[in-house]
Amino acid sequence: MVITIDGPIASGKSTAARLLAQRIGFYHLSSGMLFRTLAYLLVKYAGYKEEKLSMPAQKDIEYYLNPARFICSFDDTGKLHVMFKEENIVPLLKQKQIDHYASLIATDAHVRQALLKLQHSLAQSNNLVVDGRDSGSIVFPNAAIKFFLTASIEVRALRWQQKHKKLGYDLSLQEAINQIESRDDRDKNRKISPLVIPNGAIVIDNSDYSIQETVDIMESFMHR
Repeated sequence: MVITIDGPIASGKSTAARLLAQRIGFYHLSSGMLFRTLAYLLVKYAGYKEEKLSMPAQKDIEYYLNPARFICSFDDTGKLHVMFKEENIVPLLKQKQIDHYASLIATDAHVRQALLKLQHSLAQSNNLVVDGRDSGSIVFPNAAIKFFLTASIEVRALRWQQKHKKLGYDLSLQEAINQIESRDDRDKNRKISPLVIPNGAIVIDNSDYSIQETVDIMESFMHR
C-alpha cells in the first residue's frame, strides 16, 4: 500500500510523512532524498559542476544507480538507508548546497524516470508513505490515499530559516522568502513533472497547525 504526501518546499511534508509512517507501521520514502543522493554522487564522484547538473549524461545516471554499487533499503525503525559502495551516504546529504543541486537535476527527464523506477521497485515489497513534489501526480497516481500539504509563504520561509539555522547557516527572513519563491517558481513551471495538486488529493493548509496536529488530521482521514 502506498500513501503519498506532496507539497511545496517547507510545507512539512517530509516530517509529516516520517511521523505518519511511524504511527501506522509503514516505511517512509522521501523522494527528495533520492534526488539529493544522485546529485551528491554526480558532484562528488563524477566531477559535475553546477551548470552541468540540469543535463546529466544517461550513462552517468545508470552507472551511479546501478544496484551493483547503489542500494536502498529500510532498517527496523523504518528509516531509509542509501548505500553507495557499501557506505551509508545519508548523513552526507544534509548540506545546503546538495539541496540546491538536487533541485537542478530534478528538471531532467532521464533522472526523473530512473528515480521513478527505483521508487516503484521499493513499493513492490513495502508499505510506504512517500513524500515529494510529484509523488501522487506522477510517481504513484493510483496511491491508496493522497495528501497535499501547503502553508503560507511567510510560514514556510520561517521554517526554512529555522531548518538552515540548525545546519549552521544564517538566513534573514527575507532571504528565506526569496529562496522559497525561487524554488516554488522552478517547481511549478518546470516542463517535467511540475508541482501540482494530484487528482483526488486531500489538501491540508497547515499554516496554523503544529506538525503533530497535521499528522493527527491526516490520520483522521485514513479512518473515514
